[in-house]
Amino acid sequence: MTFHYFAYGSNMLPARFINRCRSAKLIGTGIARDFRLDFTKQSKDGSGKAALRAAPGAHVPGVIFEVDLAERSTLDQHEGFGYRREDAFVVEDSVPGSTRMTNTYLATLSDPQVKPFDWYLATVIAGAMFHKMDDAHVAALRGIAFIEDTDKERKTRAAAIAAMHAHGIDDYRTLLEWPR
Repeated sequence: MTFHYFAYGSNMLPARFINRCRSAKLIGTGIARDFRLDFTKQSKDGSGKAALRAAPGAHVPGVIFEVDLAERSTLDQHEGFGYRREDAFVVEDSVPGSTRMTNTYLATLSDPQVKPFDWYLATVIAGAMFHKMDDAHVAALRGIAFIEDTDKERKTRAAAIAAMHAHGIDDYRTLLEWPR
């Protein structure tokens, strides 16, 4: 058995997500209607992570993966802190007018003062670019204020940088440059 997962943050980058859920298969892109994206989900490391917030009329592009049900608990562990899993999250998939029931994670902890780490935001941008999301979305991501992570030994930082390297990105900081 499998489930569909809608990624809208750093998990959009295939190497990042497949490192977490080995069975994951890319299905395609999708759109979450009536939501906006921000980076105010409070993380254990003090930074901001991606979050979907209700916003009538807005939309957020993302990526749909198919994952073995046996790996859902692994995904819950990665996403668990400050998120709740939504098992009936409807997204429009790449076929116009077609929808798909997915799982995603919605933030339960929010702090408007937090900012994403540079490497985290770069990973989100890398995922958006990999999936050829529209220029306006990539530009909006590049406009997000971020902070430099001074902990160069952080494991999540190293994993994200390795995932970007797997996609041919030698210096993640180039993804943050404006304009590009």
